[in-house]
Amino acid sequence: MNRKSIILSIEGLRLSKGEYSLIQNEKPWGIILFKRNIKNINQLKSLTSEIKKAMNDPLYPILVDEEGGRVSRLSNIFDTKKFAQYFFGNLFEKNKRIGENIYKEYLYLICKILNNTGININTIPVLDVLKNKTHKIIGDRSYSKNLKTIKSLGRICMNVLNNYKIGSVSKHIPGHGCSNLDTHNNRVVVYDSYNDLLKNDFNAFKKIKSHFVMTA
Repeated sequence: MNRKSIILSIEGLRLSKGEYSLIQNEKPWGIILFKRNIKNINQLKSLTSEIKKAMNDPLYPILVDEEGGRVSRLSNIFDTKKFAQYFFGNLFEKNKRIGENIYKEYLYLICKILNNTGININTIPVLDVLKNKTHKIIGDRSYSKNLKTIKSLGRICMNVLNNYKIGSVSKHIPGHGCSNLDTHNNRVVVYDSYNDLLKNDFNAFKKIKSHFVMTA
């Protein structure tokens, strides 16, 4: 099926007649859901079924941005506000084995919720390298200041998502950690040397085999 290279969002807890018609006729590549679209598991199942019916495709891409912490769209189902990526990075750096196991268990739970509600892509992991100058829009959304920690947990995240057949989206390429401004609102100029960027920010994305990437 030919689909347009655009991802749309919707307004509420179910598709309106206009949205159903729009999806059928315009055939966007996928639909991304936000907190306003998610009330409980049964409602979410019904919504994703409607979307897939409109596209006549049981594998149609339905995305969610469920990082945990400040960026949680599933908070009406599962409270993840304490589980920002930095929380897991900190655990991992204190005790690698315990940190890895707890992070895996957390990801398993998220993936099971996604599997059971018809969502097949999660826009994680965040691979931005945290620095002293990093804007607060990233902050605890980053695993760590330590590149090795970021790459290790990024691979763990990717492996768990793959095991549960959930698509992944690495972000925010080429690295938001080197910005002291929020790129949602500002045009950013980075003055770090090219060699420093290669060694750190760009390196965070190397060999992390996500299905997609999101730009900063």
